[in-house]
Amino acid sequence: MSSYNKSITINYPLERVFKVFIDLNKREIPKFNDKNPKGMSHTRIIKYVAKKKIEMTTTVTEYEKNKLYEVTNTIQEDNYVSRYEFVELSPSSTEIKITETQNMKGLGSWIMLLLEKFKAKKKLNEKTEGIKVALEAELERRDGKPRNEIEAEEEMAVEEVESEK
Repeated sequence: MSSYNKSITINYPLERVFKVFIDLNKREIPKFNDKNPKGMSHTRIIKYVAKKKIEMTTTVTEYEKNKLYEVTNTIQEDNYVSRYEFVELSPSSTEIKITETQNMKGLGSWIMLLLEKFKAKKKLNEKTEGIKVALEAELERRDGKPRNEIEAEEEMAVEEVESEK
């Protein structure tokens, strides 16, 4: 098992950051339940190897509104846990503490884990920067649009993901 940590700061209020973060992550779990998402999951094909499909199941394993969002991605027997903890730094600033944990089984997985350790920090830095950029862009976009227009776009995005199945 290996674990990596990183934090980012978003200069928006906690409730807004959390809502936008969840809205963006609903695309991974099309039947996301806003009231009680814990246990919700979605399985998708991520690649084919020698005509055999490799699937990944994404499951919400922890959730506390405006505080915590954790998902576990399972590929065969390997688990990848992404934990996002939200902390209010000030009324207009939010810190997101990100923890990535890999639990791999089997000799082939352990060999891959050793190879991945060399790239893991760089990948986490790229991932956190991508999260920061996406959140800030979406928050800024929403600042310029009426609420009903944003909600209609979000509903259409969820419907598009569901129709792609």
